[in-house]
Amino acid sequence: MVKKISAARKAAESTIKHEDLVDAIENLGKKNGLDIEATEGNDERGDIRVNKKDLSKLIHLIDLKLQNK
Repeated sequence: MVKKISAARKAAESTIKHEDLVDAIENLGKKNGLDIEATEGNDERGDIRVNKKDLSKLIHLIDLKLQNK
């Protein structure tokens, strides 16, 4: 019998995946010279701060990354 995953474990795993995604996006942007950084805590602006002039570049980089998966 397979043990059912608890809600607490699901939430913890989801949080870890979220943090990994934020880190990956920040690293992708920085590696490509964009003005980007992960925010800290429960920032009302969201999880990532990116300079407005770099936003379209970041979106393009994410699109390319997803297409290559």
